[in-house]
Amino acid sequence: MKTNATPGIEVSPRERAHRRLARKAARESIVLLENDGLLPLAPCPLALFGGGSATTIKGGTGSGEVNERYSVTIEQGLKEAGFTVTTESWLREYEVLLSSQKAVAHTAMARRLWDFNPLSRVNIMASSFQYPPGRRITRGDIEKSKSSGGCDTALYVVARQAGESSDRSLDEHGYSLFQTEVDNLKIVAEAYENTLVVINAGGPMDLSPLESINGINALLFFCQQGMEGGNALADLITGLTTPSGCLGFSWPRKYQDLPNALEYSYLGGTDNDEEYREGLYVGYRFFDSFGVRPRYEFGYGKSYADFLIEPLNTTVQGTKVALAARVTNRSAVSSGKKCVQLYVSAPAGKLKREYQSLAAFVKSATLEPGQSQEIELVFDMVDLAGYDEQSSSFILQQGVYLLRLGESSRQTEVVAALELKETVTTEICTPICPLERELVEIEPEKEAAGPADAGETPLSTPREMPASIPRLILEPASIQTTTHDYRVPQPRLSAQAQALLETLELGDMLKLVVATGVLDANPHFCVPGAAAYTTSELVDKGIPNVALCDGPAGVRVQRTSVLLKNGKIKPVETMFEFMEHMSWLLKKLLLGNPRKGTLLYQFATAFPVGTALAQTWNTELMEQVGKAMGTEMSEFGATFLLAPGMNIQRNPLCGRNYEYYSEDPLLTGKMAAALTRGVQSFKGCYVTVKHFACNNQEANRNFSNSILSERTLREIYLRGFRIAIEEAGTTEAGAKAVMTSYNKVNGVYAPNSYDLCTKVLRCEWGFEGVVMTDWLATGKGLASNGWAIKAGNDLICPGGSWYYKALKKDLAGGGVCAEDIRLSCARVLEAVLQGRTKKAD
Repeated sequence: MKTNATPGIEVSPRERAHRRLARKAARESIVLLENDGLLPLAPCPLALFGGGSATTIKGGTGSGEVNERYSVTIEQGLKEAGFTVTTESWLREYEVLLSSQKAVAHTAMARRLWDFNPLSRVNIMASSFQYPPGRRITRGDIEKSKSSGGCDTALYVVARQAGESSDRSLDEHGYSLFQTEVDNLKIVAEAYENTLVVINAGGPMDLSPLESINGINALLFFCQQGMEGGNALADLITGLTTPSGCLGFSWPRKYQDLPNALEYSYLGGTDNDEEYREGLYVGYRFFDSFGVRPRYEFGYGKSYADFLIEPLNTTVQGTKVALAARVTNRSAVSSGKKCVQLYVSAPAGKLKREYQSLAAFVKSATLEPGQSQEIELVFDMVDLAGYDEQSSSFILQQGVYLLRLGESSRQTEVVAALELKETVTTEICTPICPLERELVEIEPEKEAAGPADAGETPLSTPREMPASIPRLILEPASIQTTTHDYRVPQPRLSAQAQALLETLELGDMLKLVVATGVLDANPHFCVPGAAAYTTSELVDKGIPNVALCDGPAGVRVQRTSVLLKNGKIKPVETMFEFMEHMSWLLKKLLLGNPRKGTLLYQFATAFPVGTALAQTWNTELMEQVGKAMGTEMSEFGATFLLAPGMNIQRNPLCGRNYEYYSEDPLLTGKMAAALTRGVQSFKGCYVTVKHFACNNQEANRNFSNSILSERTLREIYLRGFRIAIEEAGTTEAGAKAVMTSYNKVNGVYAPNSYDLCTKVLRCEWGFEGVVMTDWLATGKGLASNGWAIKAGNDLICPGGSWYYKALKKDLAGGGVCAEDIRLSCARVLEAVLQGRTKKAD
């Protein structure tokens, strides 16, 4: 067995460089929600309370976990920055409490390993465990804290965990505050002159109770910031860095404001059907179009600096629109970065349109006080086309398109107008994923009138044009119509792959399209901790195996393993935290004895989670993160990174939202494309965009049926994937792998959907890479293995003997044919051969 894991345990230059990058990314992604002038704050005695203080949550649970060398908590980061923490006893008590409660919850999870059943609606990864609020803060805690050097400042960290296989609960165990937390915040705000609140969670929370608490001076959305989060927060609090993060998800004032609030996931009852009745009106599209005021809007984020955004000029060349603008830092003291956002209000006609949609964004450089920078926001008018189901076409409707420039979805001004004098078809498609039954989508009472808030002037409607703005003409003749060919494209193979393919028998091909399982003990090339491998049984024929590794927040590999005397490699530590509480027998079966071989190490970097990375709105930084992940993949020998996670954040209760970028498909797609460029700049390293498609809830994910219109599917839930596949730039086809999701889409399991996997992916978008199933998605009673291959999947994951036998049975029964197997085999073979450059062959 060969591996790139090494006995070296010293900190490498690569680790140090990537820690610096992780800290930089975390600093740019923390969002300052409120600040009355308290921040920035010089180091001082500090009363530190709350579940995320000493036990900071760095990331979500499940496949998004990363096994880094160590992580910096908020307490550690503040101490390192010079703060004196005056509440040691409360924090140490909390650590003991959390440890004991985790042990109970994780023991229950570990026991489910014995009873694992893929047909069960309770996944072994599902956990409702939440960090406890800790005990009530007493007068004694306050007095002891204040006696330590005159402490008059407190910081309270609210912590919430979320993860794979379960959705966040609406009660105080997930989305809302514990009553103890509310009581403690009241005590703290009254007792201390200054109070900061930090939200250490993967997504929005109900902050309504804070409205009645006087004395909270600043509020920050820390999110989950990876291994350098504590240091990054200290950098922001002290003013070493000015906050520049902006929200990628609208925060509702109350959960019930959402259009799908009480029908979402488990709240809708036991029915498997999940109706997307909100249609296009997801996130800010809903709030703006229906006149509902959010707590914090999409794109929102405060700064210590004050910026002025000025439009300069707008030009049109063909279908490309470029708006030049100037960003000026008007503050007297603070330097900082600014995210400039451009929205477009499209005219309604045959198709009703949302009030506005994001068209482009740019993050400025760091601007010193008084410094300006000219930027350019560019978009293609074709990308604003709406989908007409009657003609199965994307169309740009005639009328006036208003360009809105600003710093968030609710802080913009109309700066230009583009007029198209006739409706034009931009793309002719074929119908996909037909509805099984009628679906009635919500519509505004009147045409996208804008967000009319109580006591505020509504934003201008799409028809209102200030007289002073420039008005440009978009020539219909400049818009080309794309017509797709729906014949299945054949893969372009290298000469080596073509030659090897000719030598393979059907049995060999079957082996190549079925991965070898999570617990494969005999891979030819081993990346300890890999989620699966391609087969090692064809090495003698010149086909190496390659490793697939989880990775939304970093490359998830085994930190410590042991090379045994028999040549096998076994983990020494468990991959998931809950597995620490497995029975001794399971540990004996799964883990190796470190005293019986040579210890091997792989130290990966835990970056901020996907939601946090998107809050940087910085594609250049995102590409740097991708390059760091590609560097580590090359070092460890991994080929497929099972990331980025890029499903739309449809509802804040989705347990896996922390892995996903945004409620907006453009921001989602651009961030994913940037990560792709970085990872795939390394030969033989591939991203795997996931989960394709409509994996917008975790509870009951193996059985849920996403019911939505074709227009909504194409404009909202597929668009980000399309951007990642078409716009990555460093390769001819963008992202090189796609993972299908667990759920059904309009009654058809996603892996079995020919419409999604072939018509859309390959025929419309030109995707030439590997499509793989999610882990166990084609298990007994779920999606069909044979149909998955026939639909356009190439690799059945995690694989293993059961899946191999199931596929053979489907082949014998006519559910899939030899030519389907050969086509999938060709795609996997090409990817494997291109990924072999990192192997220790």
